[in-house]
Amino acid sequence: MAEQDEMDWTHPNATPELPPNAPPGTVRVATGTMARFVNAQEAQDFGISTERPCLVIEQVFYDAEDDVLQHTVTVNYSGHPHAIRYQPTPEDLAQRE
Repeated sequence: MAEQDEMDWTHPNATPELPPNAPPGTVRVATGTMARFVNAQEAQDFGISTERPCLVIEQVFYDAEDDVLQHTVTVNYSGHPHAIRYQPTPEDLAQRE
């Protein structure tokens, strides 16, 4: 069984990092989580085995008007999280209305 610190993706006392210039009322919603094995590209990029599991956590940050401020996918490779962030442009937000 993996050591406990390899399974944790954040410290229990950690505060979620809000997007830059987040207005009051910003909320974070964890929209999905899954465990999977590292793929071949990730193994090559990070120098790890494809037999290693990783944890994928998807989060969306919304402002008070329900506009998406940031979409974050965090992949944890045994205690070393790697985040991919997407901030929609004003044009993207306008298309949602």
